[in-house]
Amino acid sequence: MSLRVSYHAGERFLQRVFKFSNYTKKEVINAIKLISKDIQNIQHRSKNFILPSFPKFQAVIYENTLVTIIPK
Repeated sequence: MSLRVSYHAGERFLQRVFKFSNYTKKEVINAIKLISKDIQNIQHRSKNFILPSFPKFQAVIYENTLVTIIPK
């Protein structure tokens, strides 16, 4: 079962990782795709984990959904 990435997580990714203060819906969708690709091989998805390509940031998981991105 694949992990779903929420729109909110896409927004927080742009804000916290790339320091965006303004972004379009398309940029959020692209961020979600980037996160999804980055985490596709993560095995333990039931708990929070560090993003493989962005080790200073942690993915927060709730009910098989990546709900937000926080600094480590």
